[in-house]
Amino acid sequence: MQAFLAALGFLTRIPIPGDGWEGSHSLSRSIIFFPLVGGIIGAASAGLYLVLDPFIPRTVLSVLLIALPIFLTGGIHFDGLLDSADGLFSGRSRERSLEIMRDSRVGSMGVIAGILNVMLRYSVLNALPGALLPGLLIAQPAAGRWAMSLALHLFPYARKEGGLGQVFTQEKGIVNIIFSTLLAAVVMWLTGGPAGIVIALIAGGLSLLTAVWAAGKLGGLTGDVYGALNEVAENLFLLLWLVGSITFHLSA
Repeated sequence: MQAFLAALGFLTRIPIPGDGWEGSHSLSRSIIFFPLVGGIIGAASAGLYLVLDPFIPRTVLSVLLIALPIFLTGGIHFDGLLDSADGLFSGRSRERSLEIMRDSRVGSMGVIAGILNVMLRYSVLNALPGALLPGLLIAQPAAGRWAMSLALHLFPYARKEGGLGQVFTQEKGIVNIIFSTLLAAVVMWLTGGPAGIVIALIAGGLSLLTAVWAAGKLGGLTGDVYGALNEVAENLFLLLWLVGSITFHLSA
């Protein structure tokens, strides 16, 4: 229970009573529940869609569907995307790139990455069939946070002095990843059937290729990069569903 509360407390801004979940052991094991917390965030988005879809245009609703997860998470993953883009595309040394990523100010590459991220998600949300959206809104953040849990297990932490993301890598164990993957598979199956599992695997695999590239530049990953990978995996998941719905007439 403490591990689940740790995942919920770290990945969202939902108030969690007590402070027992803040220990390093609970945080390390919390990656098991990352996909479940993603599903909870997605369920809020799906509920918003079902309530408002009959009353407002999809173009307006898509903006709200992008804003709600940012509000629920405090923008932690979106901020990671901006910082990662600034550092990884700076063309500087490993040490300087890590310094840039720690800077609270957002540079030009971060702004560009943030704009492209929002534009892509907005476009795909508008283009997806309405019948698919409730399920995909639940599955999308679960797929993103499953990709994060894989990256936390598979890659070393880049900063020698440590950082917030390092605590999640202190007790690596294959059992944690197995349970995280099983939870993700359940969410994908319930919301998208076999196609949901296949698309999540593809999106997760492609996001891990991004992690390989980032780790090659930084000597490992950081908390910012983990957040960026979540955004990458979520966008890939929705984009692959859009391609599948058009090309193969996939349905949830």
